Amino acid sequence: MVRMIDVAKHADVSLKTVSRVLNNEPHVQEKIRKRVFESINELGYIPSTSARSLRSLRTYSIHLISNSIEGAFINTVQSGALLSCQKHGYSLLISLLDSEILNNPKALKKWCAEFVVQKRPDGVILVPPHSDNIDLNSILNEANIPISRIGPNEIIDKDNSTIMIDDRKAAREVTEYLISLGHKRIGHVRGSEDQGATHKRYSGYTDALKAASIPIIEELIKPGNFRFESGLKAGEELLKMKNRPTAIFAANDDMAAGIIVASYMNHFKVPDELSVIGFDDNELAKRIWPTLSTIQQPVFGYGERAAELLVKKAGTRKKQTSLVISATELMNYKFILRESTNIASTANN
Repeated sequence: MVRMIDVAKHADVSLKTVSRVLNNEPHVQEKIRKRVFESINELGYIPSTSARSLRSLRTYSIHLISNSIEGAFINTVQSGALLSCQKHGYSLLISLLDSEILNNPKALKKWCAEFVVQKRPDGVILVPPHSDNIDLNSILNEANIPISRIGPNEIIDKDNSTIMIDDRKAAREVTEYLISLGHKRIGHVRGSEDQGATHKRYSGYTDALKAASIPIIEELIKPGNFRFESGLKAGEELLKMKNRPTAIFAANDDMAAGIIVASYMNHFKVPDELSVIGFDDNELAKRIWPTLSTIQQPVFGYGERAAELLVKKAGTRKKQTSLVISATELMNYKFILRESTNIASTANN
């Protein structure tokens, strides 16, 4: 493990100079500061926040790390986190970490080193797929940075908070509802494969089919990426099948909206000839026609609670005390029934 003294030797400066650079103290020559940062990046040094002065520990900032600033889910999480931060006098900052870096261990360690040194966050909120990335979680843990993880596939560590709903149970519930309407050929459009929710929702879908003794037909299951375009593509493929599905469960609302558009492009009426269910209950679910039956998860509450836990943790660090925020919080969801579902037609069932 690279130490501060290794950085000092590499940059040919004193240990005190490295400390002054890390704490962003004044009166350090710019060329020296630049040389220290170059050594930090080259060596992949990630400073532990616990090793710095109490004054420098607290920046009154929470960082949300995401691979995008687009999409209803991330925007709503941000809104919840921002409200919570403002309530406690904190700033919410967004840091973008794309999938190419996330999946490259060397590049990821370099990115994290720069992030920790330059941003000095009091805490980090990780959303999918980042909340599922073991390397990222491990690096931030080594740097002693508290983490709130939203919707991960599994509990990676026991030292930080995890906030989620029971995706598998919710997916089983909506699939069981479609079965209760008489549907037997039920399609499913998966989300991004690097996100835990994708696998949990698929498992819930298959749980319901197995319980009802309905065979799992691979051709009724299509890949997606949680975006509208992937739902449109999957919907077209499913509806052009000779023995098409009478209902489709999409792993989120954006893809479900794409399926509804695909159905009308192919002259199928929703819900009379095709029932569609989504997941999330974002604004699109209420605005598209017919309005979308879906699972309502507390996305705003995810962000709000994640930030609140980190603010509490930051407050105890100033007093050199420890607050355990390692609880896994299972939040409530609701099945919202709207106009996009109906009793199965017998033609293709």
